Amino acid sequence: MSTTVLVVEDAPESLELICSFLKQNGMTTFAARSLAEMRQRLQSHQPDIILLDVNLPDGDGIEAARKLRLGSLYGLIFVTARDSDDDILAGLDAGGDDYVTKPINLKTLHARIRSVLRRSREPVITFDGWILDVVRRELFRPNGQLLELTAGEMNILVALASRPGEPLSRDFLLDVIANRDPTSISGHTVDNLIARLRKKMQLDGKDAPILTVRGIGYALMVGRA
Repeated sequence: MSTTVLVVEDAPESLELICSFLKQNGMTTFAARSLAEMRQRLQSHQPDIILLDVNLPDGDGIEAARKLRLGSLYGLIFVTARDSDDDILAGLDAGGDDYVTKPINLKTLHARIRSVLRRSREPVITFDGWILDVVRRELFRPNGQLLELTAGEMNILVALASRPGEPLSRDFLLDVIANRDPTSISGHTVDNLIARLRKKMQLDGKDAPILTVRGIGYALMVGRA
């Protein structure tokens, strides 16, 4: 079954380039040049993924995604020239599964679309009593209570939980959440998300099972006493 992608982009050249490339790779695409057009398309189409520009003629894509809860209804990848750590965190917190910066590498964009689709099909992951439902994007405490996570926190946790006990570098984890220009965006984005995860996952004074691996990055430690 073909993947359906809604491309929301106001620059005609970029819109045509992305749509043509995705069609050549077997995907079905439809386009919108503004937030108003996006809302119209969504009334008659059900995309698997939305590629959403941030700077649009009738508003901010991140703010629109937050208000419309796009990330809870569709796969969502922001595609934008805005590439600061704050912008990336804002996009992920608004429900984005990924954040790709311009100029776009089309092969990388295609890989990221496939990555979002794979994550949506992964099974439930359990560790130390925690239950991570990747399909529904929900994390449950050992007592069964739902723990609310932002999209960025969820993506980082899924990456760690998919490879338990294995140290993952900051660069790898940053690649999980965003395609970035290494000259302008740093691993502090990952550090901020890890700090927030640890704070949320503390239980009765017990630290979250996320270990800092000196000189490498982070690992999810399971089966600890």
